[in-house]
Amino acid sequence: MKKNLTNQEFERALLEAKLSNKNRTRINLGSNLFISVSANSDKVPFSVRVKNNKSDTMIVIGYYPTMTLPQARVKAKDTIKSFKAKKEAEEDSIFAPTLREAFDEWYQVKITQYKPGSTRPKNLRTIMQTTIAPSGLADLKINEITPKSISSKLSFFKQTPGNKHNAISTISSCLQYFYLKGQLPFNPIADLLKGRESPFKKPKAKGFKYIDASEIYSKFLKPLAITQKVNRVFYLYLVLTGFRFGEARLALWSWFDFDKGLIVIPADAIGANKTQTEYVKPMTKQIKTLMLNWKKSQGDLVSDYVFKSDFTNKAICEGSFREPVKALTTRELDPHGIRKVIRSWFSSQNISVKISELALQHDVRSSLEKVYDKYAYTEEIREALQKWNDFVETQLPDEFLELLKE
Repeated sequence: MKKNLTNQEFERALLEAKLSNKNRTRINLGSNLFISVSANSDKVPFSVRVKNNKSDTMIVIGYYPTMTLPQARVKAKDTIKSFKAKKEAEEDSIFAPTLREAFDEWYQVKITQYKPGSTRPKNLRTIMQTTIAPSGLADLKINEITPKSISSKLSFFKQTPGNKHNAISTISSCLQYFYLKGQLPFNPIADLLKGRESPFKKPKAKGFKYIDASEIYSKFLKPLAITQKVNRVFYLYLVLTGFRFGEARLALWSWFDFDKGLIVIPADAIGANKTQTEYVKPMTKQIKTLMLNWKKSQGDLVSDYVFKSDFTNKAICEGSFREPVKALTTRELDPHGIRKVIRSWFSSQNISVKISELALQHDVRSSLEKVYDKYAYTEEIREALQKWNDFVETQLPDEFLELLKE
């Protein structure tokens, strides 16, 4: 490469070119910077040579004497740097996958991290199909995704704030995977959901529906009295135990120890143990009677699942239990809201906060207490639940009372 000409050498070379008989003279100033002198024009352009595929391209960056040699060198350096960056971006864009393609690759890795039977993989697919793809984001290459592109695609897209939040969270996880693989220099939307100013904040939970315990007969149990027996057993089981919907629906007979009066949910119970630590629920006389009667009524049809589907060796689908609640009740109480009713009733009976929370699988003990306090509080919880169950029994329609006859 020719050395960079000094300003004095440049002036002399420029004068010699003007005095020559050539129609056009190109002077190499070094570092891919050139100047051209033409006998037929007063314009003296500075040009930069850049590599474009296999050939060279000359780019005019200014004219002498409006642009001085030092200014031309700075501009040449910036032009070469900018051209290289643009070229690299174009080359990367050719090989970069679209978000849809990237999602498919990431998804295959992601699903291996979930327990068998988890609904999370299906949720991810739903997010792609209902929000990411229809918004147009799926067709962008992953190196084209920025906070601005996300905002432009989602701001006016008709979806709930929660759906948009989940979509961005999913995209961010996908991009983070490709960043860790070295296919992206960084995750451009890593902080898009953070801070108060984020336009896609997760909506605050409205909480579950609630009625007073004195209304559980008229607004929940009485309307459901006309449902089939399996439904009535399930609803009463929810009300007596305070279990979460999934914990109740996916119950296995192996969890029941009728001799000790305990229901033990293993830590690895798929879809039925939110805490992922073994949970022990003491049975009351009503819970024990209800479940023994239900098991006896099944006869030879007893399966692993307490609430088994009629057509497969699986638990009954959610809709079979949720839809009657929606169709028959005033909808002032949903299955999970039963837990709120129980917790409020415990407070009205002056049952301690610790026992009230432990009875609903909420461990409110401090980290220090959890280390030193290994007492299970089983009998205290049983006593609290027994008081609740005795109250519930006074609120039962005849169709539910018959389930508790020994």
